Formats: sequence, C-alpha cells, structure tokens
Amino acid sequence: MSDAMTLFSQALEQLRLAAVNVPGLTELAQFPFLFRPLVMVVLLGVVAGVIGVIVNLRSAEFSAEAMVHAVFPGIVAGAVYWGIDAIIPAASVVAVAAALVLTIVSHRSRRGEASEAGTAVVLTSFFSIGLILSLAKGDMSGQLEALMFGRLLEVTDERLAQAFIVCAIALLLIVATWKEQVAYAFDRTGARASGLRILALDLVLNTAIAAAVVSASTAVGILLVIGYLVIPGATARVLASRVRAMVVVAIAVGVGGGYLGMLLMVLPETLDKPISPQATVALVMTGILLLAVGVSTARERLDRIRHRDHSAQPVTVAAASTMAGAEATADRAGGAEDSASGVTPVAKRSRV
Repeated sequence: MSDAMTLFSQALEQLRLAAVNVPGLTELAQFPFLFRPLVMVVLLGVVAGVIGVIVNLRSAEFSAEAMVHAVFPGIVAGAVYWGIDAIIPAASVVAVAAALVLTIVSHRSRRGEASEAGTAVVLTSFFSIGLILSLAKGDMSGQLEALMFGRLLEVTDERLAQAFIVCAIALLLIVATWKEQVAYAFDRTGARASGLRILALDLVLNTAIAAAVVSASTAVGILLVIGYLVIPGATARVLASRVRAMVVVAIAVGVGGGYLGMLLMVLPETLDKPISPQATVALVMTGILLLAVGVSTARERLDRIRHRDHSAQPVTVAAASTMAGAEATADRAGGAEDSASGVTPVAKRSRV
C-alpha cells in the first residue's frame, strides 16, 4: 500500500472516530464497514446532484442512461481480468472512449440535433460487448449480478480513494463549463449563434456522467446509478426555479437520500432483515421526489386559488363603484327635476 493510500486510510479513520460522537451518525460511524458506504453515498450525492441539474435542464436523461450502459464493458473487463479493485481504472479508460463515441454519434443527424437513434445504437453495442466479455471466462453470473446491482457494504478504502479522484474530475469538468452548459440548456439556438462549441459541451457532459458512473459502479451498480443522475435533478426542478437553488436542492436530495437509506439499515426493526442498501437509497430518493411533486402540486393549487380571489376582488369593487356612481347620477337628475317643478325632495320613509 502506497504512502498516499495509507494517509487516506488514516484520515478516513480519524473522520469516522470524530463522527461517532455526532448525533445521527453514531450508528453508522461505529463500524468501518458502515461508515465507508456512508462516505461513498455522500460523495455520489454531491457529484450527481451537480451533474443531475445539467442533465435535467438539457433533458439528457436518455443520454445519461446510454452512458451508464456504455461504461459496462470497462467495468466487466476490470472485474474479470484484473480483479474488482481494477474496475474503476479499467472503466475510466472505456468511459472516455464511450463519451467520445456517444457524443459524435448522437450529433450525426441532418438537422444538427442530438440523434436518439445513434444514442440507442451506442447503448446496445457497448452493453452487448460487456455481456460477451463477462461470459468469455465461463459462468460469471455471480460477479455479473454484483456489477449490475452493486455491493455498497463491500466498499474498501482503495475503491473509495479511486472514487474520490474520479468524482473530482467530474466536478472540475462541470464547474469549468458551468455557464456555457446552462446557456446551452436554456437557449440552444442562441448558444450556437453566440459561437459556443456545442460538440465540446456535449463531450464534457458525457465525460462527467461517465466519471460519475465509474465512481459508483462498484458500490451502487450500473442499474441503480441512473437514479443518482436523474432523481436529485428532477426533484430540484420541481421545487426550485433558479439554477443555483436547484443545485442546492439536488445536492441535499442526493446526500439526504443516501444518509436516510443507510440509516434505515441500522434501525432495530430492520437490523435482522436482509436489505439491499443501494436499493434502499434509491427508494428513499424516489420517495423524496414523490413528496416534492405532492408539495409542488398543492402549492400550485393554493396559488391558483389566491390568484382567483385577487382577480375577483377588483371586479367586485369596480362593480360596486359603478353602481354607486349610477345611483348618484340618478339622484342628481331627480333632484334637478324636482327643483325645476318647485317640489322639495324628501327622504323616503321606512316601511317598518
């Protein structure tokens, strides 16, 4: 083990010992095999939250799904030929190639728009290559299942350190092109007219998505990692209207969903039951999304009721003013006629 890896393990252990005394983290920080997955889901929540906002704004969910499957050959090759600790390095190489191919193929259309047909071809082709590689050394169904659904509780210090590096690269790519990505998301025609390199922006986004997939592959699995890329951004789109607020909400959903999913595992009611932590995390985030949709729907209904009441009130006031004006005009006209005839007007008697 290298000196850098030793320092990382020591720092992680010191962080775990400090978290033991923090309320809400004690149950998860008591054991290293629970604390490492917690750090992993928090890391993925931050990175996927930022990337997920751009994915949602650009409606690139299908491209994200394609990239998830396109990285699969590298994940399989690393696990089958060099061991599970080589998954992230091997998948990183394939991820760069997959991002390049997906970006080029998706733009091969006459109108210059991203082609979903090309994206589907890349998805199918790369995933098929991964299946062939997984069967090249015999029956690898057990390892294949682990790659599909992940093994969150088996995260090691080395894999966590590799995930930190890959996630840092993904964040740097998105942050460096953040303004251009947002501009392209809101006005694609204007972005092209202003001279932005659309192909380069797509390549950066696909590479960042691939990096997030690679970092999460051994922990969450390639089938559930799409939830990290889509659900936080979708929830942020429902609850927030500004991009900065969307980023904050998306990170909160990603980190909070990961924390609550891990916390459900150590409850007394679920401690002795077989529960998939990565599936629990995905379901918690889905529940947060559904709750956000319900809150947003209720808020919109209240706004419509208030708007209707405010719209009706000026009409009522205007009608009352019109009637009062008409009565005053009639009284003046009646008074003038009485004066002309020599009769002094008197108030009407009450019938009571």
